[in-house]
Amino acid sequence: MPLATQRHEAAEAGQPLRLSAGPVSVELNPSGTALRNIAFDGEVVLRGLAFVARDENWGTLPLAAAPQIRRSEDSIEIEASGEGDHPNGDLSWHVLFRISPKGIEARSAVRSSRGFLTNRTGLVVLHGLAACRGQEVVVTHADGRSTHAAFPVQISPHQPFMDMAALAHRTARGTAVLIAFEGEVFETEDQRNWTDASYKTYSRPLALPFPYRIGAGEAVEQNVRIAFKAGAAASGTIETQSRIDKAALLPRLEAGLPVVRPVPDQAVAPAIKELSLHAIALEIDPDEPGWADKLAGHLAAIPGNIRLNCRLRGHTDYATVLEAIDRVLSGRKPLGISVWDAAQEAVDHARRLWPDTPIGGGTGAFFTELNRGTLPSRIDYATWTTNPTVHASDDDTLGESIEPLADILATAHAKAPGLDLVVGPLTLGMRFNPNATSPEARRAEAPPDPRQHTVLAASWLLGTIAGFIDAAVKDLIVFEAAGPKGLVQADGLLSPSGHLVSRLAPLAGCKAEIVTWAHEPRARGLLVHTPEGRVLALTQARAAPASLVLPEGRWAAPERLHLKGFTAGSQQAGGMIDVDGFGVVWVAEAN
Repeated sequence: MPLATQRHEAAEAGQPLRLSAGPVSVELNPSGTALRNIAFDGEVVLRGLAFVARDENWGTLPLAAAPQIRRSEDSIEIEASGEGDHPNGDLSWHVLFRISPKGIEARSAVRSSRGFLTNRTGLVVLHGLAACRGQEVVVTHADGRSTHAAFPVQISPHQPFMDMAALAHRTARGTAVLIAFEGEVFETEDQRNWTDASYKTYSRPLALPFPYRIGAGEAVEQNVRIAFKAGAAASGTIETQSRIDKAALLPRLEAGLPVVRPVPDQAVAPAIKELSLHAIALEIDPDEPGWADKLAGHLAAIPGNIRLNCRLRGHTDYATVLEAIDRVLSGRKPLGISVWDAAQEAVDHARRLWPDTPIGGGTGAFFTELNRGTLPSRIDYATWTTNPTVHASDDDTLGESIEPLADILATAHAKAPGLDLVVGPLTLGMRFNPNATSPEARRAEAPPDPRQHTVLAASWLLGTIAGFIDAAVKDLIVFEAAGPKGLVQADGLLSPSGHLVSRLAPLAGCKAEIVTWAHEPRARGLLVHTPEGRVLALTQARAAPASLVLPEGRWAAPERLHLKGFTAGSQQAGGMIDVDGFGVVWVAEAN
């Protein structure tokens, strides 16, 4: 229904647009298909409310539009539409958001003229982690029944809420939230499995067959209505002091190197040595032609410590693969051999082949696969990989992925009690997609991320390393050693992440503490106690700059990370420091 006293405007291209209607504020993405950081009275209640279209392999399709924004005295209406031909079919879509001081309504409508194959097309709601973790929920089901539950504290491997028509809860600050769903049955999954700082409510239920087809000429409509009601007044006090959240030894840092990549050449080998890595983790995919010969070439070219990571998911001929690895190793002893996604029989076979080598079990995919699966017995460590771009690839999504890492560690401890943990490779993009619906798509890796050799990637890496500080985490495998997904660029120069790693890697085994600030939930500090004194690496994993109170002590002039390395300032840091959005700062204790 049209709003009265309307004013029309276009969204600014390229940047989120901040909009507010009374106590409700949102950030609108450039295409007009998503609202992010939906806050009520300053509390981020929802990380997002969006229309998405995914193909049959869970790939997110681009939705380009020029949204129109109409304002009345106290409300806002946003409308966007588009159409496109994709490999999985054609799709026409229309999205409408209405924002008022009491809530938000979202409507989506799609149509295909020839048919559209999809795993999910419709509206999704992302419930904010800080606002919702542990909060009690009343679920209204499609048949009108109501049940009581709670947003999980430990990461749920499967859907905590199913068969939903409505969801009601209070936030951590006491705001009452009521969300009603129309047009499809919705359910909720725990997005922390993929390092998102949210729980996601979506349709259609995963128990139904997928991919499914929107038929030729078929129209599909959905509606989500969200109502907010103020609870108890929030405290006006904002804590700005730094605090130490956790302490453990700094893990050993390694870098990955799939054997399908070229052997490091003379241009990059000296720079790899400069990184002071504890080991190179060679990754083997037995489905790649000639993998054993390539492994032999890498072993001959790489001196020092190595680790082997071998994908074994679906391999019934595991014995042939493992025995081929043993022949190629020819007595060389890796730090560990990870048999990713392997059955118990494969683990037992690896144990017989390498009785004196640590054997790792877990997954070469993201934490979800570890959380949903069963670890084999008689392993020395549990392992998984991580990347922040499973559901989206914008900068803000990278930044939010540092928030749930403590929850991931707590869940991993419950899943693998008493075991050491080896995490990585840590990468910006997916190395392969275990949930794709064809063998080719399951093995396909994401192209290099254009941000790999920027300070933003180093910011994400520092926040992730800090998030994985834990007594059980012995090794972190960070990016690849070299190349478009690596720490070293093709010309032999260190990337910003490479400069960061070259400073942190020699400090492995030193006491490290995680420093946080309550008023800046994505600011992270890594405080390392070295024999020469303390050093502090800081980042702000979001676009906005931050002013941070330093831990007690005398601090020297800060060094700020740029494309070519760290640059020192002229003045001592004092008690406060400014950190740019997605910036990295290094501060040493003053003598």
